[in-house]
Amino acid sequence: MGDLRYERPGTVAEATALLAAGGGTARVLAGGTDLVIALRGGLPCDVLVDVKHIPELGRVAWTADGSLEIGACVLVQDVAEDERVRRVFPALAEGAEAIGSLQIRYRATVAGNLSNASPCMDTAPPLLVLDGRLRIAGPRGTREAPLADFFLGVRQTALAADELITAVVLPPPPPGLACGFDKIKRTRGHDLALVNSAAAWDPHAGTLRVAIGSCAVRPVLIPALEGVKPGADPAATGERLAERALAHIQPIDDVRGSAEYRREMSAALCRRLARRLLGAGRAS
Repeated sequence: MGDLRYERPGTVAEATALLAAGGGTARVLAGGTDLVIALRGGLPCDVLVDVKHIPELGRVAWTADGSLEIGACVLVQDVAEDERVRRVFPALAEGAEAIGSLQIRYRATVAGNLSNASPCMDTAPPLLVLDGRLRIAGPRGTREAPLADFFLGVRQTALAADELITAVVLPPPPPGLACGFDKIKRTRGHDLALVNSAAAWDPHAGTLRVAIGSCAVRPVLIPALEGVKPGADPAATGERLAERALAHIQPIDDVRGSAEYRREMSAALCRRLARRLLGAGRAS
């Protein structure tokens, strides 16, 4: 890795000041599961800014209106195991639980998974369909940005070099919201997604949203399917959702799968999720 300076700030302001002074070669250390590998691969880094000791970054908080705030240093496994998250936002808990192995999940953070911007990240599709936002701090102050605008390409985001994600924020869910996550991979064990997807159905608004990941250079939030009311046929709705998704994705070929395979699997995940979410609604 070469020589680098290690800093352990105690506040967000101290952390962003270090990032600003680093001139683009300061790196944020939270979980480090992706960063350490990148550093060993030659990623330039003069200053390592360890943010794990900033108290507010390690908290999961629910606001009075039912919003969820996940601090930037909250572990993936803590989100996967959180009973209220599993009940209110099951798609997010399922996506978190799908990441790597148990050892990785006890080290990695949700904000880090997003910041790394790998096309196959498992937290992005759930957070996209749930209208996730990022709270970002920098020398110019704090801002919130929709997650849908964050990903620019493979390992490229809209985060400036002197900015730090402080929290992932989800708005309160509408009454009756049903959501879920699904993933296709090469093996039954721990593996990267060939395609992953999350869907959220609001039965009162009649909207069904889906996001597709690991299919192109960034995850895609598909325009909502409307008119999906309670009693809608799950199979027919799944076909409509698949058609909608296929009209908006641009799958790529790579060493793990062809573009055509990814198109077929994206459609299959849309059908699966529609059957699951609408089928549960019928049962209730």
